[in-house]
Amino acid sequence: MSEITLILIRHGEASQAWGDNLDPGLSIEGMKQSELLTENNKLQSLKDFTFISSPKSRALMTAAPLVNIYKKNLIIDPIFSEIPSDDIELADKRRWLTDIMKMNINSLPTMVSNWRDEILSKVLTFNKDSIIFTHFVVINSIIGKLVGNPTLLYFYPDYTSITKIIIEDGIVKEFYVGGEKKTPINL
Repeated sequence: MSEITLILIRHGEASQAWGDNLDPGLSIEGMKQSELLTENNKLQSLKDFTFISSPKSRALMTAAPLVNIYKKNLIIDPIFSEIPSDDIELADKRRWLTDIMKMNINSLPTMVSNWRDEILSKVLTFNKDSIIFTHFVVINSIIGKLVGNPTLLYFYPDYTSITKIIIEDGIVKEFYVGGEKKTPINL
């Protein structure tokens, strides 16, 4: 039997809201949050892990402190980027995302449904322990699909929260959901 551990890290606090900037970096608080990851007891044995990130600036910046400590190459994988919304006007993104997150998964637009399926397919093909720096909706998509949640929104992972998935022989054996936000989500 082959057991793989996947750790999903939500990026730190962004300098701007999702609907205000296509690719904001981290705020000052977000930079502090990402630095604190280096002191987290759950992240002290990553030397054999593959490091993967969304191509978005806030995910890359969140990864940087751990990448530096472990002297890792960071693999950029767009599958772990944000929910596809290129055809949505910037001014409409927040409203669109709020609606999509509450929509029944059977009614999702094809591009979103395909994106969600591709993420889980990718996760189930990992053959090495990996840490992935990603986004709120990506983490919700993965965990929501695992539990059969009827919508994309399953929980509110906090900034730099740690969600852990154990996969054995291509099947999810168990998972642990990361810390939930104590404040309203800034969509």
